[in-house]
Amino acid sequence: MQPVRTQPDESLAAEVLPPLLVALGVLAAFAFGLLMLNQYRADAVPYLLMGGLVGSIWLSSELLRRNRLQAAGVTVVYALALLPLFSVLAFGVAGNTLIFLSALGVAAAGMLVSPVAPLNVARTAVLTMLVLLVVPALIGRPLATLDVALSAGLSLTLLLVGVAVLTWAGAHNVRGTIAWALDTAAKWQHRGDQLRRAQDALEQEKYEKERLYDQLFRQSQELEAARAAAEAAYRSKASFMATMSHELRTPLNIIIGFSSAMIDHPEVYEGERLAPAMLNDLSEIRRSGEHLLRLINDILDLARVEAGRLDLNKAPLPLTPLLEEMVRTAQGLIQDRPVLLRREFHPGLPTVIADEVRVRQVLLNLVSNACKFTSVGEVAVGARAESHEVVVWVRDTGIGIAESDQERVFQQFEQVESHDVRQHTGTGLGLSICRWLVELHGGRMWLQSELGKGSIFYFTLPRTQVSASANGRVPAIAPRER
Repeated sequence: MQPVRTQPDESLAAEVLPPLLVALGVLAAFAFGLLMLNQYRADAVPYLLMGGLVGSIWLSSELLRRNRLQAAGVTVVYALALLPLFSVLAFGVAGNTLIFLSALGVAAAGMLVSPVAPLNVARTAVLTMLVLLVVPALIGRPLATLDVALSAGLSLTLLLVGVAVLTWAGAHNVRGTIAWALDTAAKWQHRGDQLRRAQDALEQEKYEKERLYDQLFRQSQELEAARAAAEAAYRSKASFMATMSHELRTPLNIIIGFSSAMIDHPEVYEGERLAPAMLNDLSEIRRSGEHLLRLINDILDLARVEAGRLDLNKAPLPLTPLLEEMVRTAQGLIQDRPVLLRREFHPGLPTVIADEVRVRQVLLNLVSNACKFTSVGEVAVGARAESHEVVVWVRDTGIGIAESDQERVFQQFEQVESHDVRQHTGTGLGLSICRWLVELHGGRMWLQSELGKGSIFYFTLPRTQVSASANGRVPAIAPRER
């Protein structure tokens, strides 16, 4: 048999029944002892009543053990309500106070059965009492007098009905309170379960977070080790490039030197003039050697910068003579092309703190590129003084650089892909080296360009002192033709 599911009504019975059964057992034993000592006689009715009480106690205990709370409560309630009434068969009605113990069964019905059970038990007890008032006459016992029967019956009826009404009203309140308490307890239990689940989830998240942190820490250590290894390999590569570039320059210088001597001073070779074809080949050898030397010098500078071995010999440097030198160099590079050369710098430029060799290298690279990629138009070299620095630029009206390629040209081994660029070979290192050299001086380099309309390359160098003018600037002059 499936166990009865405990409802709010049965919860109270489950709490009350065990101690009530114990109390009834003690009462039955005490009553039986008194009966044996004081009322011993041949009449069997008292013993039957005790036996009925004991039997109801046993039956209710058995039902309670089987979790049949409703049936156990009904057994106890009707035993308490009816057994005292059957004492009329033994002791009569007059002076029999045991019959009023029936009110205990009515009162217990509200707690053990249901809120409406006290009314039903009281009705059953009243009908049983009416029947018992007539039974003695049926079995040959003297009938109670009318006044005694009315008095006892009316008193018992009023008592049972009153107790039933009070119990019914109280049972509704008590059971409502119990139902609220049980519902509240269930809600708190549900919240407690949710809290425990949330706590378990939080512990799991904490564990997962710690696991991820440990994993991240291990990955960080691995990345640090990989970075250290990469830096070591990078330094080794840079050192190797510097060493190899230096070793390559020696034989190249010999090749360039001998080819130049054979072209410029053929008399050292027994005074015989070389054939034009041989001179052309030697000129090509010298030109290729010089081009290769320039490439190797670029790689050597790049390796030195990456290896941190490029030292600057900074000193106060007047810019005007250096810029004039670049204008003369540009004039030689332009040769007979229809390109106008402009000066866009003031003769009284302030002195800067810089390495003259490296600044000349930067300017020469920019001027060389401007002349190389300008077939017609103009090339300009300019400068202006700012409050704490001098801005230098090289402007041309050549092929220009697309906006998407303007940052890429400063990267290593990068060249803009176009037909005009492919006509001029190079490593793609010149601008990246120039930017590094400028940044080593504490300056910056950038460009402004439009495809097909030319480019302007700017860079800055720190001044030795600030101008005493009000706004800290030397006015820029209008460009003028050479």
